[in-house]
Parts: sequence; C-alpha cells; structure tokens
Amino acid sequence: MTDDTSWRHSVFRWTVIEGNRLTVAGVLLGGITLLLLALLVVNLFPRAPGEPLYLLFSSFLGGNLTLISVVIAINQLVFSRELGSPGDLEQRTRNAVEYRDQVQDVMDRAVSPVMPGSFLLVLHENLGKRAQALRETVTDSLDGDLSAEIDELVGALRGDVRTVTRAVDTPGADEQIFGAIAATLGTTQAEQLYDLARIETEYDAQLTDEQRELFTSIREHLLHIDVARKYFRTVYITKELSFLSRVLLIIGLPAQLFLAATLAVYDLAAIEALPAAGIVAATLVAMVACFAPLAVLASFVLRLSWVAQRNATVMPFAASEKDYTLFSTDE
Repeated sequence: MTDDTSWRHSVFRWTVIEGNRLTVAGVLLGGITLLLLALLVVNLFPRAPGEPLYLLFSSFLGGNLTLISVVIAINQLVFSRELGSPGDLEQRTRNAVEYRDQVQDVMDRAVSPVMPGSFLLVLHENLGKRAQALRETVTDSLDGDLSAEIDELVGALRGDVRTVTRAVDTPGADEQIFGAIAATLGTTQAEQLYDLARIETEYDAQLTDEQRELFTSIREHLLHIDVARKYFRTVYITKELSFLSRVLLIIGLPAQLFLAATLAVYDLAAIEALPAAGIVAATLVAMVACFAPLAVLASFVLRLSWVAQRNATVMPFAASEKDYTLFSTDE
C-alpha cells in the first residue's frame, strides 16, 4: 500500500467508521467555515444585506425544518419495531435466550458473555480453536490437494479471528455496540461456508469422521457469528437513530432560532447603521448555522449507510462490493 493510498484509507476509516460522529460533524462545519472565509478574503462573500441572501436563509430555514421532521419520523418508525403485545415481546425474549443457549452449546464455557464485543470475541476464539484442530488433522498420508484446500480454509478462518481479536481488544470496544460491528466488517463467512461445503462435496470419501465433525462445528460457529452480527447491527441502528434525533433537536433548534432572528432583522432599516464588520460576522455565523443540521446528519448517515451496505446480504449468500465502494476499508 502506497503512502497516498494509506493516507486516503486512514482518512476514510476515520470519517466513515472510527471517528466520533459529533467530531466528524465539527470537522465538516470547520471545512465549510474555512471555505466561507476564503470567499470573504477574495471578495466573493456578501458584505451587505440583500435579497439573494434573504432568499437563501429562507430556503435553509424551511429545508432544515423539513429535514429535522423527516429524521424524527424515521426514528419513530424504527422505534415502532420495538413495540408489541406481551406475547410478541415474550416470544422475542425467548428467541434471544434460545439463541444464547445454542451458542453456549458450542462454546468452551458454561455461560456466554453479555457484552457484544466479548460475545463475538469468545465465538471467534472458539472458531480459531476449531480451525487449528482441523489443521492438525492434516497428515502426510492425506491427499495433497485436500491438504492444500484445508490449509487455505484454515488460513482464512484464522485471519478473520485475528482481525476481530485486534478490533475487539481496543479500549472500549468491548462495551460499544458499534465496536462489535466494526470488528466484523471485513470478515467473509459466506465464502467460508461455501468453501466448507465444496471441500466436503469434492473430498467426501477422503475425509475422516473427526474432520467431518470439525466441519460441522465450524459451520455452526460461522452461522452463530453471522446471526450475532446482524442482531448487533439492528440494535446499533436503533440506538444511533435515536441519538441522531436528539442531537438534531439540540443543534437544529438553536440554529433555526438564529436563522429566524436573522431573517426578522435582515431587512430592517436599522441594520444599515451597524458596522460592516458586524454585518459580515453575523452573516458568516448564520451561514454556518444553516449547514449545522446537515453536517450532523451527514456524519451519522455516512456510518449508518456503510454498516447497512456491508451487512445487507444474509448468509449463505454474498454480494460483491466493487460497484458500491468509493474507498475500500479492507486494503
């Protein structure tokens, strides 16, 4: 990876995945402020009230109101999925408990962790052990092609385990729901399930009973990992949208009040008596306030859409990301 590609890759990961959403929004607003200041320096920024600015502020005022209303409506739609009758809620809880029981049956411990990161970490650690046990079944008497196939499969499995382990071991990732999702963004369970089925079909006569049992155990681990990732994604999107709605209200309402006040006094005759520097400063602040709700929305939507894109398919199917990726995070 060249220095230019590495820099682009790091910026993309921070902007879309790793960066705090409010910090990303602040950076976007900072960039907009610098652009407006550059226009001011080259005398392309309005220095006096005028009809074009009045119409621009009016459009932003109406547009931001619509934006805030739509986001809150989407949030309420997502929350409606959490509502239900006692019977529905009981069944969902029982399904979750049943899933945990199924996972505990394949784990090397009596009780599975409750934190998302630790839960995925234990699953991957067990998967790594099964993969290592499968590699140890390869002997000199085994067919060369089969040995190569198993080595390649085990290498892919252990590579995913290392990726997830590194991601979950970072400070705070264990407790954060997004940390569990980000840890598995680059894993490829669908391809590994396909390789398992292909090897079992092509080399069925050469596989030992131990290898078949390990194949079955690995397949179960991969399915449990995918279900956990999809469930954590659902929880994350619900929590993120609720937080986005709250932030939009906290930032959007003061911005809208400032824009409304700006419009109220913009055409008053008294404004002409104000110093030119004061008018320019107020106009600059108003312009930044116009973009504040958009910057917040953009910072959250970037990560939400990325998570949805990378988790759109359901195993055992897979889809190519080449047509939908601006920059790859797996480089």
